[in-house]
Amino acid sequence: MSNPYLDPNYNPYPRSVLVGTAVFFIILPIISVGVRFYARSVSWAKVGIDDLITIPSMLICIGLSITQIIATEAGGLGSHQELVDGQVAHTTQLYVYEKTKYTYQLLGTVGLWVIKLSVLLFFRRIFSVRSFRVINDVFIGITVAWGIAFTFTVALQCTPVSTLWEKFEIEYGDSCITVQPFYFSLAISDLILDVVIFILPVPHLWQLQLPWREKVGVAGIFLLGSIVVAIGITRTIIFGWVISFTTANPLVYFSDITWYTAGTLFWHLAENEVGLLGCCLPTYAPLFRGVLKKRTTLGASGGSSGLSSHKRSTHTAYHQRLEDEESLTRVGGSGQVTSAGFEEHALEAIPNNRIVVNTKIQAESSAA
Repeated sequence: MSNPYLDPNYNPYPRSVLVGTAVFFIILPIISVGVRFYARSVSWAKVGIDDLITIPSMLICIGLSITQIIATEAGGLGSHQELVDGQVAHTTQLYVYEKTKYTYQLLGTVGLWVIKLSVLLFFRRIFSVRSFRVINDVFIGITVAWGIAFTFTVALQCTPVSTLWEKFEIEYGDSCITVQPFYFSLAISDLILDVVIFILPVPHLWQLQLPWREKVGVAGIFLLGSIVVAIGITRTIIFGWVISFTTANPLVYFSDITWYTAGTLFWHLAENEVGLLGCCLPTYAPLFRGVLKKRTTLGASGGSSGLSSHKRSTHTAYHQRLEDEESLTRVGGSGQVTSAGFEEHALEAIPNNRIVVNTKIQAESSAA
């Protein structure tokens, strides 16, 4: 694919797109995290560290969205850079842009590894297989180490940090790290970590003692989070385009940096937003089970009247209780699904307005 940045009219990130998506991305994390906690309350599940850690992630996403609005409205992000007499100058617009870009990069980097940590803690919560937990704990350590290393590097990428907005990028020299290769390495390592994390539970999901159709459904719920991988791939490709264009046309890039960096910043925000939504999606399962339960109950009550209809309704309620009980199962140390409280729920399935007699009938026949 040819580099679209070589076309001077290429700009899929105009002001309307950047501001509109930023507003949407303020609402999306609030809904995502809110529904997650609602699903926990509906299923009577205990709120864990994997749930609580989504709160700072939500705040980071909101902060990134607000930063994008400021960068667009006051910093000229997605627009052509302001020039003074046709020359690059330290305008107020450029000053705001550089400060918001730094905030963007720092918050976005923290957000990426916090979301990964939430996903890994969620895996640790639902799987008790020792071998999986060991591997999962290793990746928790890798994620924390990766996050701390890149966060501090982004925060201290220049000495002093004010170099970022007091000098032009082409003037950084030895005061800063080589910016573009560094952020490209961040994007690549982030993508690799995302791929590994989201395929990590798949082999263990297929060991569950469930029908094939249910296995596919469970795996699908977890793999919905893998959409963040697609975002990571997109961001990496765009970084590659920008670096290639900068190498070929450095003067053009550095004289119109607000125009050419809109894509790299936008997809940084998008990856955080989609990552948060992806890590929340698996926790919505109790809500879908509740909808299916209501539909099953309505379908059973709409059948024919009489004894056969009553038996079918009782049978449906009984099996629904078993399905609800299975939703509370965990994968035991041997990899088998275990359940508790079966007898209690089986008794609760007996209709309240019926008398049940437990009898044993024995018939004998004798020769006439």
